[in-house]
Amino acid sequence: MKQLSVCMIVKDEEALLSRCLNSVSGIADEIIIVDTGSTDRTKQIAADYNAKIYEYTWINDFAAARNESLRHATGKWILVLDADEYLGIDDREKWGQFVKQEPKAQIAYTLTVVNFTGDKDHPDEITTAPVTRLFPNFKGIYFERPIHEQLTRGSKRNLFYEKISLSIYHTGYQIERVTDKSKHERNMQIFNEMKKNNKLSEYDWFTLANQYRYGKEDEEALRCYERALKVASSEEPWYTHCLLGAIGLYYKRNSLEQSWKWTEAKLSKYQEYSEYHTIKGIHLEKMGFLHQAATSYLKAIDTAEQRTQKNLEAWLTDPMYSFDTPAKQLVDIYFKLNDNQQAIYWLSKLLNKDTRNPKVLLRLVEWLSQNEDPSAVIGFLDKIYDVRNKADCNLLFKVSLVLGQAELVQYYEQYLNETGYLNTLDQLRYSTLKGNEELWISTIAPKQDVDQESELQMWTQIVVATLKWSTPQKLEEMTINFRNESIPKLNELVLQMLTGKSDLDEQSLKTHCNSLFLVAKQLFLIKEYELFDRFIQTVRSTGLINELANYFYSLNMTEMAMNYYSLLLSEHKLDIVSLVNLGLYHANHGYHSDAVEFLSEAIILNPKAKHLYYALIQSAPKEQKGYFVNKFIAECPEFADISFVRTFIEDEIKL
Repeated sequence: MKQLSVCMIVKDEEALLSRCLNSVSGIADEIIIVDTGSTDRTKQIAADYNAKIYEYTWINDFAAARNESLRHATGKWILVLDADEYLGIDDREKWGQFVKQEPKAQIAYTLTVVNFTGDKDHPDEITTAPVTRLFPNFKGIYFERPIHEQLTRGSKRNLFYEKISLSIYHTGYQIERVTDKSKHERNMQIFNEMKKNNKLSEYDWFTLANQYRYGKEDEEALRCYERALKVASSEEPWYTHCLLGAIGLYYKRNSLEQSWKWTEAKLSKYQEYSEYHTIKGIHLEKMGFLHQAATSYLKAIDTAEQRTQKNLEAWLTDPMYSFDTPAKQLVDIYFKLNDNQQAIYWLSKLLNKDTRNPKVLLRLVEWLSQNEDPSAVIGFLDKIYDVRNKADCNLLFKVSLVLGQAELVQYYEQYLNETGYLNTLDQLRYSTLKGNEELWISTIAPKQDVDQESELQMWTQIVVATLKWSTPQKLEEMTINFRNESIPKLNELVLQMLTGKSDLDEQSLKTHCNSLFLVAKQLFLIKEYELFDRFIQTVRSTGLINELANYFYSLNMTEMAMNYYSLLLSEHKLDIVSLVNLGLYHANHGYHSDAVEFLSEAIILNPKAKHLYYALIQSAPKEQKGYFVNKFIAECPEFADISFVRTFIEDEIKL
């Protein structure tokens, strides 16, 4: 008798079907394909894998189509897969061992689906979910429900579920594929038919919530999550996903009192998992309780580590909660608390977990480069990367180039055979950093390798070189084909600077402050300090000075930051970010009266900034606490009744 039948329903899946079928080759004894109307090469691909192919007319009912595939299966075990799913190559032996055992009629098996849901900007985003897809054949098990179909043995026979340590991998609903197939509209049509017939169970309400959420109808999604949770048992495998869906939507719409109530009332029952502690930390951080938030994030990471050591699953629904999210938040919190040593420690931990994460690497190298000698930075990175590995060396070279670190570029360059592969943007960076005007002039303006979003970065590099070599004619020549509408005005400002004009248009400077900051930042990074000073003196923009002060502050260049802050303070031109930085800096160092001065100015500019009141109330003298408490309640009444906020206020008033 055949051991395993893989059963699938498909339509127009030529892009992904080969990967799926290849992953089950050698595991499955037969592949059953029910095709619901493919017009591409799907059936031809299936035939290449000796699949049994059956034509089926789609009737808006997934369970009916699934059951048609089961009808043709002859193996003693059935595994149900979709075309965008596949089995891991490392699990082949486990699958082989499992299907050799004798099945029990009343038991179906729940596996973990690992969803790679990221896009081009976040390719490493991963979620997990339990699915019941493996069960014995010829035991009366079949599917019911027209969408998000579920297994059953009929109303008079129980079906029990057992979790096993095998996984299915899923590429996620890629935007272009979902759009092409109109999956959202199709699914909503099925749900609407079910609602007309009053056939929605609590599970159906949960899956309908997910569908609304996918369609960006958050209010409807939240209503459905709540309806499902009212009657669902916490023993249901999808319950925690539903709970976290509701909490996430409450948080997204800034209803923190509600999201916190659900966290404490329901999610707190799962304190043995990281999710509770991470979400608790997110709420605490949102309200400015930084030390308490850090404690929760550390607890989340420790909880996952303890479970891993005991060979238990480290997370409840999403691996991001067990390390990535709390570690990223710890970096931000420790920088805000001026605990740079801890911030760098957690940045390093993130980098060690994923050495290919350019954002983490960039942030770490940027900070280290302004606080350590180049040799120390190189020594640190050599412990993580192998410069003899071309991919490692290329990554480090490009990050060093972006950050304008000449010593690092020179070090990594010696391990690369050539740099001719660099795109136009990096060629400009390289020639400027090397001080090679001839190479820079020979660099042709971008045609195909730079998109419109990258033009501002390109413009920044051209301006830096234009200032360095006083070649204003190249500025317009190299940007003439740019599509970014702000470029002509920016060019005009730069050309006015080069001619020594001192009365630049204030409104233009304010409008283009961020772009001018990028130029100033790059001049500083490549150590063109004289040009940097001249640029700042020429621009003399309040917005630019605030941005530079906050940038230097973020890199622990406190003395330089304070010089700029002092200048802005004397002119009463500190913006809210500068005021907050100064307020937290003084609070962290015990200078409470100064902290109150800066933070109170910040809430004048933004009285709804709920996260500032904790440090302000805590730093205020006893006679002022009541005033700031009342201001918080008046300005942010929707947050005053959050339990940990209310406890803090009551304790502070008692002092």
